[in-house]
Order: sequence, then C-alpha cells, then structure tokens
Amino acid sequence: MTDDWNDYADGWDDNSDVRRYANHAFASLDDHLNLRGKDWRSKRVLDFGCGTGLLAEKIAPHVAEVFAVDTSENMIDVLQNKQLHNVRAVHGDMLAGDVPELGNEFSEFDLICASSVCAFLPDYSGAVAVLAGLLNKGGHFVQWDWQASDDDGFGLTLNQMKAALEAARLGSIRVEQVFEINSDARTMPVLMGAGIRNPE
Repeated sequence: MTDDWNDYADGWDDNSDVRRYANHAFASLDDHLNLRGKDWRSKRVLDFGCGTGLLAEKIAPHVAEVFAVDTSENMIDVLQNKQLHNVRAVHGDMLAGDVPELGNEFSEFDLICASSVCAFLPDYSGAVAVLAGLLNKGGHFVQWDWQASDDDGFGLTLNQMKAALEAARLGSIRVEQVFEINSDARTMPVLMGAGIRNPE
C-alpha cells in the first residue's frame, strides 16, 4: 500500500463495505483454521498490510500476539489509538526491510494474513515468497483479494493466486472464492488463498 492510503485513514472504519470485508475474512479464516480453538492461544500472527486493524482486532482475542504492519502511517495511528493490548502496530515497508525496530522478532510467525493488499503490490509473487519465509515450519499463510474477471482486470485470478503460492513453495494450497461484497449495484467476488510452509 502506498502513502496515498493516509487520506482514507480517518473514515476507514466507518465504511460499511470495509467492515463487511473484514467480518467475512475473519469468518473464513476461522472456518479454515479454527482460530477460536485453544490451539491458537500461544501463537504469533503477522497482519501484513493491516490498515486500521479491523482484521487484527478480530484475531487478537484468540492468539498470543499480533504484529500489524502497514506502510500508511495514518492507518497505523488509528490502530494504535485502539490500544489493543496484544497488538503491536508498526509503520514501515517490511518488504523493503524497513522495520528495524522489530529486529529478530519479525520472523517465525504461526500465521500470516494479508487482507485486500496483495493485488496492490507491484511484485505480488515476490511478496508472497518473502512472507512465506517468515513462517514457522507448519505455519499458515492466508490472503484475501478481489477476484479479477481476467488477467487484465484489477485483482487476482484463481490461477495467479495458485501460481504465487506454489512459487513460494507452500503446501496444502487452497484457492477459492469465499464471499462476495455487494456495493453500488455490483457484486464483487473475493478469493481466499491459503498454504502451509512445509518442513524442510
């Protein structure tokens, strides 16, 4: 996400479509991983491109800690003002190595989420490979993005998502449409892509 997202920060949480997207994303995540189950109580999560933390705040009650990272300083300010005790909100571009304050903490995650962010990245496949490398062995990567109708439209296709997860050497790959957002007389499908870092 670019710094242009700063302009949207103040009203982001008031957008009903944004809240609906986060609600559906969390529901599909819980369906996929049973996040509310006791096995997640000790786990570390990275919310990549977290925005104002709408997804992070839903995940936080069920895990040990959430690292929420975004390139928009204003979005991070909104999240920090929520004062979620086990959410560490960090401004920086982690793909460029611009999160020096985290040091060695910024690795070995049990779950990495990326909600409506990967389609905006200039090198989507490269980003997934970087993120996969931050997972513990057996750790999960889960993303949600708008489904493109073809290779030239905005968003990602099923094939693009599957190819990126495979290139990142993730296993148990799952790519499917999990919900739709109806807005302005349009129906916009959302894909979820998921994979597991295999033991090496």
